[in-house]
Amino acid sequence: MEEKAEVKILLVDDREENILALETILETEGYKFVKARSGREALKCLLDDHDFYLIIMDVIMPGMNGFETAELIYSREKLKNIPIIFLTAIDIEENMYKGYKAGAVDYINKPFVPELLRAKVGAFVELSIKNKKLLSQEEKLRTINKNLEREIAERKASEEKVRQLNKHLEEKLEELQSLDAFAYSVSHDLMSPVNNISGLTSLLMKRYGDQFDGNVSKVLNLVMDSTQKMSEMIRSMLLFSRQANAELIKTEVDMNKIVHAVIDDIGTYKTIDHFRIKIDKLPLIEGDSNMLKQVWVNFISNAIKYSQKEEQPVIEVGASEENEDVVFYVKDNGAGFDMKNYDKLFGVFQRLHSAKDFEGTGVGLAIVKRIVERHGGKVWAESVLGKGSTFFFSLKPAHRRIPVKSLVK
Repeated sequence: MEEKAEVKILLVDDREENILALETILETEGYKFVKARSGREALKCLLDDHDFYLIIMDVIMPGMNGFETAELIYSREKLKNIPIIFLTAIDIEENMYKGYKAGAVDYINKPFVPELLRAKVGAFVELSIKNKKLLSQEEKLRTINKNLEREIAERKASEEKVRQLNKHLEEKLEELQSLDAFAYSVSHDLMSPVNNISGLTSLLMKRYGDQFDGNVSKVLNLVMDSTQKMSEMIRSMLLFSRQANAELIKTEVDMNKIVHAVIDDIGTYKTIDHFRIKIDKLPLIEGDSNMLKQVWVNFISNAIKYSQKEEQPVIEVGASEENEDVVFYVKDNGAGFDMKNYDKLFGVFQRLHSAKDFEGTGVGLAIVKRIVERHGGKVWAESVLGKGSTFFFSLKPAHRRIPVKSLVK
């Protein structure tokens, strides 16, 4: 049997903690891991390297789910013999047929049972090793048979097929990237009629409001409220789409100035005098200051919004250095959320609280995620329902570092 150090496994999951859990459980087995955070990233890995013994892939991922990714993988001749184990927290019975049709060899439920995970991975790696040996022997037999003409023809056909499939995959990736541009165009075009409705309704109420009875006035107020909400959603969608194509202008960014400016701005339209806000000295960062300001605006305004009902609201802003990254955080003692809904947290138009309790469009955190990932970082959160939340994002530090000291605002 080959050395396990030579056995390469592709881990595909959009959540870093899941990949870390897999590595931790399997690290004693001596496997070599290659990690991908999305279906598209997995396909890019496989375009460059076919020598994988196993793929462990999450079912639910943004953009392209596990089933769709598996279908594209198995459409390539050189990849069709790599076994795939799906990770899932959803109902297996409902999705089993779909998964096996896509090419899965097995499922593993979340959360992982370490012994079961190691046993299944070990079994399929062993099968994959044997399969590779059989394929190698088959190739040797074809060479011995000296059927060179047939081999040349097959090789040419295979190379052409790979080129066509690569072209198809590239077109698929371009198509996915164009969705942001489409969303921006549609949102932009919607703004004009929504503004017209709002303006005309406001004009109608101003000129003829005293002639309307109570029911008509109530209806017009509802129209105004609805157009206002629609306008906010469209503006959020425009901002979300714009982040995909906007050029990153990286400079040395003073996060301290940005955080204090954001809090001062919020204080001009919202009463925050009763908040206790603690701000650490934050390290310098290489990044786009305008985009990073949007991150702080979302995190800090959310912390204020979800803790404003507390008798003694407290917000903490700080940073720590972990390995080669700087991890920033915003912590509050507000409403919090149930971590079982975490998968929805950074999705577009996803809300974990009722709009009656807390206003918002559900786009802010999706914008944050996009900005941070464009900077090469990651974003995550921890929370306890009714006891507050902590939101984190990681970035690369600037060359000149500033020691962390606590300040109280």
